[in-house]
Amino acid sequence: MHDTAARTGGMSVRVWFGVLAVLGTWATVGQAVTVVTEGRSLVNFFSYFTIESNILVLVAAVVIALRGKIAGWWQPVYLAGLVGIVITGAVYHLLLAGQQTLHGVEAWYDLVLHTLVPVGSVVGFFLLRPRLERRAWWFLAWPVAWVVYTLVRGAVSDPRFVGPEGEPPLPVPYDFLDAAAVGWGQVVVTLSLIAVLAVVIAAAAMAGGRRLGR
Repeated sequence: MHDTAARTGGMSVRVWFGVLAVLGTWATVGQAVTVVTEGRSLVNFFSYFTIESNILVLVAAVVIALRGKIAGWWQPVYLAGLVGIVITGAVYHLLLAGQQTLHGVEAWYDLVLHTLVPVGSVVGFFLLRPRLERRAWWFLAWPVAWVVYTLVRGAVSDPRFVGPEGEPPLPVPYDFLDAAAVGWGQVVVTLSLIAVLAVVIAAAAMAGGRRLGR
C-alpha cells in the first residue's frame, strides 16, 4: 500500500525535492564563493552545523529527486539532514537571528539556508512519507562527530569564527558553545538539550513516516 502511494505521488515528490536541491545548491555554493572572495576560511565555512545540515539535505534531496524514494544506507543521510536542518532552523530563529546584519544576496542565502530549506524539508517529509528502517539511527554518528570535532578544534587551534556583530572572533561556530565565555556547564546543558531534541525529532520522523506510509 505504501508503494502504491509512493508511485502515485512520485512526480510531485521528485519535483519538490528537485527544487529543494537547486535552492540548497545555489545558497551553499553562493555563500562559499562569498567566503572565498572575502578572504575568510573555507574550512570554517564547512564546519558550521548549518552548512553541513544543508549539504546533507541537498545530497538526500538529489537522491529522492532521481529515485522518488529514500532507501538503504541513504536513510541515515536523509534522517541526519532532516534532524539537522530542523534543529538549524529552530536554533537560528530562537538564538542566533539578528546577530549579523546581512545585505544583498547574502541576506537571500541566509533566508534559504536557515528558513526555506528547513521548512521545505519538513513539507518534503510529509510528501515523501518515508518508512525509515532501524539503520536510519546511524545518523547519530554525524552530530556526535561534529561536536567532538568542533570542541577539539576550538581547544587546540584558533579557527577565528565570525562572532556576533561587534564582538571578537570565536573559537567555535556558535557563541553558545564557547566554554571560555559561558562555561563548560552551560555548554554541556545546551548540547544535552539539543541531543534530546535530535532524538525526539528522529523518533517522531520514524514513527510518523511509518504511520503516514500505511
